[in-house]
Amino acid sequence: MQQAALSLFVLCAFWIAYVYAIYPAFLLVLGLLRRRPKPPPLADDELPKVGIFIPAYNEEAVIAEKLESTLALDYPAKNLEITVASDRSSDATDAIVRGYAERGVRLIRNETQRGKIATISDLASRSTADVILITDANAIFEPDALRKVVAHFRDPKVGIVDGNRLLHRTPTMVGDGEGAYWRYETMLRRADSDVFSTTFINGAMTAIRRELFLPLPSYLEFDHVLPLHVINQGRRVVFENEARFYEETAPSSKVAYRIRVRNAVRGFTMVLLIGRYLNVLRHPLFTFHLLSRKVLRWLVAVPAIGLLAANFFLLDVAVFRWTLAAQAVFYVLALLGGALDRVGVKQGMLALPYYFCLVNAASLVGFLKAVCGQRMATWSTGR
Repeated sequence: MQQAALSLFVLCAFWIAYVYAIYPAFLLVLGLLRRRPKPPPLADDELPKVGIFIPAYNEEAVIAEKLESTLALDYPAKNLEITVASDRSSDATDAIVRGYAERGVRLIRNETQRGKIATISDLASRSTADVILITDANAIFEPDALRKVVAHFRDPKVGIVDGNRLLHRTPTMVGDGEGAYWRYETMLRRADSDVFSTTFINGAMTAIRRELFLPLPSYLEFDHVLPLHVINQGRRVVFENEARFYEETAPSSKVAYRIRVRNAVRGFTMVLLIGRYLNVLRHPLFTFHLLSRKVLRWLVAVPAIGLLAANFFLLDVAVFRWTLAAQAVFYVLALLGGALDRVGVKQGMLALPYYFCLVNAASLVGFLKAVCGQRMATWSTGR
């Protein structure tokens, strides 16, 4: 029993270290060695026509600011088609958008709630633009962001370009935790782009060549599937860190947990259906990269539980009493962070253990829901 516990402990410890430290360090070093040059900007007469699609469900709090930042883009108006797709919003979203009609903004309203994926799949498939830009209602662009994105399409091997999400942290424990995590993730996304292709897009500022756009069933996610499809077509998915846009972190732990569960359900559904979108035998290197960068991280709750359980069978060795104590302290800090968060007290040093446990618990729940056949087609803003 003790030998089995030791083997399990070592395996689980390696799994966690691999996804958070070993593979990221490998990527960062390789990224420094393979840093790709920035593409030169396109002249005005070279700029492609871009169809900007903004799905919206009860976005009255942010939709005006979103449209102002979109209309303020340093990009010829004649080369833009801006569409807000209201998914049966019940607030003032539609009325606000109608106020922008004379400035070239089109409103499409679903009379039955269909979800972001089905709505954008329909609209993008009918677009005549050269490039489709999928964006969220709360993603606020910097004026030069779109020019930075489309410059990459000078390279015919580039199929998708993803912008750089910068976070305004909400004054909550989860806001601090998400902000720290996203700085780490952004650093790795740049290395992903230089070394291979980014494994997933964030979907809040994602540009794709229209001919590569793939309509999806409503229970999947563009963030997860479009990169696989583009890689399968022999193209690259790149990250442009200078194409900046701004979003706020989740306003509460409850919202963050719900978003993470939904994303995990859709992510693991993609994993179960991966053969539809990626020929893993033809793209073994990218498949390994995908597994190392995302799938194993989504499942970190499994080795975390295994590590703790195995540790109890190894306490006759002093070093394992210390590892158990370290784990106990970590989880106590996470529980304390959760308790303080519920009463509205923010304590920065507790944000990381609390956020780590929250997102990995949500991922585990999402995994179980996905393998049990549950799917999620519609969305709620949480704002």
